[in-house]
Amino acid sequence: MKSYQIKSLLLAGCLILSISSCSKKLDDSQKTTDQTSTTTTSNSMQQTAQNMAAGTASGKTPGVAIPSKTLAGFLPSVSGYTAKGEPETMEMEMQGAKYSHANQSYENGDKRITVSIMDYNYIAGLSMAYSAMMNMSLETNEESMHSEKFGGNPGWIDWKKKSNTGTVGVVVNDRVFVVIEANNGASLDELKSVASNINYSGIASAAK
Repeated sequence: MKSYQIKSLLLAGCLILSISSCSKKLDDSQKTTDQTSTTTTSNSMQQTAQNMAAGTASGKTPGVAIPSKTLAGFLPSVSGYTAKGEPETMEMEMQGAKYSHANQSYENGDKRITVSIMDYNYIAGLSMAYSAMMNMSLETNEESMHSEKFGGNPGWIDWKKKSNTGTVGVVVNDRVFVVIEANNGASLDELKSVASNINYSGIASAAK
């Protein structure tokens, strides 16, 4: 299953869990043979549900999410890459919580770049995991992670050195997350170039 589909399902699951107050069931449902991975995932999702129940990011109340078709209009052209099909879009509303998402994959031979634009609409639980990335710094033989600004907006870079895969994330107006992923040999320079050419001012205007 594609990574953005998994993320969307997890986000939807977190919404359902927070509304039904079933965070305890997360631990029971997350049991797998990889106990370490299970514990981490379960705790993360459990905390997400609790955060969503507790309130919203930046003390702001969620309103109307940017339409997914509008978000799709901010998906970039990627130099040297061909867009794979039409952008995929999604909008979700549950108990007053609204979320929208636009996604496009790009190909250059075996290389893949994926751009996702997600309006989390100040929903604290959905933005928690990505927000944490901006406050982390890590340097090992295999991975480099640090915060960095793109177009004046806070963000982060997470690069896996040996596999040449990674992610750049940028946060616009505390509510819209732009996530660019590189796989199958796409370079860090290509990843950062895509991130630097997003129309962040347009996204910020749409998010007002």
